[in-house]
Amino acid sequence: MKALFIVLIFLFLQGCETLNIRDQPATSGSIPESWSAKGRAGVSVDDSYQSVGFDVEFVDQEFELVLVGALGLGKVNIRSTVQGLWVNHQRTSLSLQQWMEQELGWHLPLSSLANIVFEHQLNASHEWQVKISRFMPYQEVNVAKLVKLQHQHKPIKIKLLFQEVNQLK
Repeated sequence: MKALFIVLIFLFLQGCETLNIRDQPATSGSIPESWSAKGRAGVSVDDSYQSVGFDVEFVDQEFELVLVGALGLGKVNIRSTVQGLWVNHQRTSLSLQQWMEQELGWHLPLSSLANIVFEHQLNASHEWQVKISRFMPYQEVNVAKLVKLQHQHKPIKIKLLFQEVNQLK
């Protein structure tokens, strides 16, 4: 009886070993110098909720972020260059975080995004609690597909759903 029990446990464990778990990350990849991503973001601040589409491109230390409101209503183009931050082609003296908090009531840790997406770093920003619950293939590794961010000190929760991640040439 004991031998049968051991054989059954062995067979069970062997079966568990061969399961293909789809949402497990493969080895994280290196961060490309130029990359882009498209997706949707759900943002909860206090008791209000917003849904926005995003399209972001990173080239070296510069980025361009386009946010589009629900149903395509309202579009804002944010560009950061060595000359400063530009919002809808107008220069602003505010930082990205200051502008987003002032205009939207929330901000996104954009400078940590590459580390989260490509390297699966859950501690990429000390202000944010990060959870990655889904992954998608990118070249020969997996990148984050569904990222949940919760601010440590402010009532901001963000869910990012990446639809595409591409390397720019």
